[in-house]
Amino acid sequence: MTGERPLRILAVGDARSIHTIRWARRLDERGHTMHLVTDRMPRPTDDLGGVVVHDVRRLGLITRVRGLRKPFIGRAIGRLARHLAVDVVHAHGLLPYAWWAARGGFHPLVVSPWGRDALLDAQTEPGRSRARLAFAGADHLVVNSQAILDASIPLGADPERTLHAIWHTRLDGFSPDRADRARLRRELGWPEDALVVLSLRNFQARTNIDVLVRAFDRVRREVPEARLLLAARGGETKAEIERLVEELALGDLVRFHRVEPDELPPLAASADLTVSIADTDSTPSSLLEAMASGQPMIGGWCASIDEWIQPGEGAEMIEPKDEDALVEALLKLLRDPELRARYGKRNAEITRQRVAESAPAMEKLYRELAAAR
Repeated sequence: MTGERPLRILAVGDARSIHTIRWARRLDERGHTMHLVTDRMPRPTDDLGGVVVHDVRRLGLITRVRGLRKPFIGRAIGRLARHLAVDVVHAHGLLPYAWWAARGGFHPLVVSPWGRDALLDAQTEPGRSRARLAFAGADHLVVNSQAILDASIPLGADPERTLHAIWHTRLDGFSPDRADRARLRRELGWPEDALVVLSLRNFQARTNIDVLVRAFDRVRREVPEARLLLAARGGETKAEIERLVEELALGDLVRFHRVEPDELPPLAASADLTVSIADTDSTPSSLLEAMASGQPMIGGWCASIDEWIQPGEGAEMIEPKDEDALVEALLKLLRDPELRARYGKRNAEITRQRVAESAPAMEKLYRELAAAR
């Protein structure tokens, strides 16, 4: 940071999201005063550094009352922003966070649509009306993909007041050089020649982990060296996927592995290929982390993914729920180490070229908006 005074920033978002945590931690590390108001308080294991977290349900007497609080949350956030004398409010996610922040009336307000909120939830009521209110109240947008901006413009977003930034991802430490194939296989109890198929997606209906597991069950019969590593922080469908693995009698061929951030770079670099076949996305961190680690990809066609990988350009591409196509793509890559190497090299180069440190651009935007106010 230059000799300019530190900023005072209030975020409105999910304090359990690794994306929110990364963004807030980075600005905190750069010397800014960071506050985060949320309805999802962080877990005891979540390290937010010096970020001060406020429970939206404790901002006033009426926000403490279940069933009565919703109409008053926006006003309470606005009061908090004025009380803290912040320079800017940044809402992460349209629904409900940007909607709440816009109702609070504090300016400048920066809004970041995420993915499902703009692509799906805002396409029907009441999401559409709430998204329109959020965009109407925004002084600037920050988006991580063209697909998100394209979905936001019909809802009232102003493309002339938009910053494109990969604000949610930090790729320092992710590199093909971090690979330790022997160690990963030893720690997981797999043979040295195991061909590891990696998923970094959380267990959610939209990420189609069930499709991956069923496809893997077919693939491992033709490629006995194949193993499947489901590395995620959690998700609502995890128990369902565990039952599926048991029903298919996959046993030691599949590992469930919760990965902490400092463990992720060597793990991502030590697999043989990575699969990401979600129904909706907006430049997911897991995609960029795998690419930066030199991973060849199998990607699902959905918004924003084609901004990073294409058929024959770092990846095999399929429809997200097409199990037969996934089996074919897995067999193709598992049987062709030269193709895997070519895709992996291309992906590492692309991320080095296109993903930069976002904090300076964010700071510049915040200062310009605060000065204009």
